[in-house]
Amino acid sequence: MHAYTVEPLYVKSGQDVIAADFYRPKHIEKPAVILMAHGLAALRHFKLMDYAKRFAAAGYAVILFDYRYWGGSTGRPRELVSISAQLEDWQTMIAHVKQRKSVDTKRVVLWGTSLSGGHVLTLAAQMQNLQAVMVQIPFVDGAESVKQYPLHYLPRALKLSSQDYMGSKVGMLPKTLEVVHPTDLCVMPTPDSYDGYLSIVNSDYYWSGAIPARIFFHLIRYRPIQDVRNIRIPVLFIAAQKDSLIPIESSRETATNLAPFAEYHEWNIKHFDIYHGEWFEKAIATQLDFLHQHIGVR
Repeated sequence: MHAYTVEPLYVKSGQDVIAADFYRPKHIEKPAVILMAHGLAALRHFKLMDYAKRFAAAGYAVILFDYRYWGGSTGRPRELVSISAQLEDWQTMIAHVKQRKSVDTKRVVLWGTSLSGGHVLTLAAQMQNLQAVMVQIPFVDGAESVKQYPLHYLPRALKLSSQDYMGSKVGMLPKTLEVVHPTDLCVMPTPDSYDGYLSIVNSDYYWSGAIPARIFFHLIRYRPIQDVRNIRIPVLFIAAQKDSLIPIESSRETATNLAPFAEYHEWNIKHFDIYHGEWFEKAIATQLDFLHQHIGVR
């Protein structure tokens, strides 16, 4: 076990600032670094600190950041989920890591969960200066995930998403959609998502519970699965068999497309189980084994 420090970090991104935490193990001159961000509609304080602490204690530096429009980062409208902007934020943070003298810039690992899992797979297919990728319950195919969405809600969701998208082009205030709701229209209306999502929310950090509805339209068209054949670095991929948001068949197909670079694990869990209890511990152990095998602590 390594002692470590946690420092606030602020990185310019155009006119905005990305807020992050830098976990640095003590007594390791240039540790490998893991870059982390959350999935759909979540702050870095929603359970990801638990992962970062364990990685830092194992001897890896970690930079855990909030996307623009979220948490400690700047940008308006607040709580906007933009796939293109989030991919830009990842690229900004990767460029920042590559300039840091306190870490080993030749050993950079991307870590993603749910939507950010899709992001890091997309980036790993495009970039040449990464050493490994770790994803858990990653969003890999919006065209398949939308088939999980209840049909009686779909027309309303598409209409609201279109209205918000068009309104944004003429400066109107966002039309929002609740992330979860027990009985009504929301972004994640599957049976286990209400309790599951609220189980990761940290009540010490404010957010509204709703996001601009335009993301629904963009999620349907987001398909990281189409790019993963271009990945040529080790990938750890953990999938959930009972995931109500990401069809297990999509995860299996993605892992097949990643061969022979993927280490694929499929567990009998739901989407949000991996953040808690024994499944969190299993995820940490699996991810550390992967890191020690492919990256290592020097």
